[in-house]
Amino acid sequence: MDMQEFSKYGHVSRPSPFRKKQAFWLNGDILHWRDGHSKGHVALSDLASLVVYEKSGGRVCRLTDNEGRHHDISERHWFGWEAGERRRFGASELHSATFTSLVSALRWRMRKPA
Repeated sequence: MDMQEFSKYGHVSRPSPFRKKQAFWLNGDILHWRDGHSKGHVALSDLASLVVYEKSGGRVCRLTDNEGRHHDISERHWFGWEAGERRRFGASELHSATFTSLVSALRWRMRKPA
């Protein structure tokens, strides 16, 4: 776990009950992510579009990079089968504050001239 996942522009969620937790965070003009044990990053200058839409009671931010790959960031967090979550398995909540903070920063930084 990277402590930047919990920074001002960090967001952690699980888009469905049977998926691994995903974390996204900004470090300068680089968007980093962790999906389970795999990690990656993309420069904001390599992102072609940002679209936010509603999906099953929560918002999703879909980022498309210059090569056409999609990176989806979900607002909804489903509780899984990890320690401390078992009693709430199948329940969900919205992580609206961190989602809104990250998406707002992405929008602002993507519009900023180079």
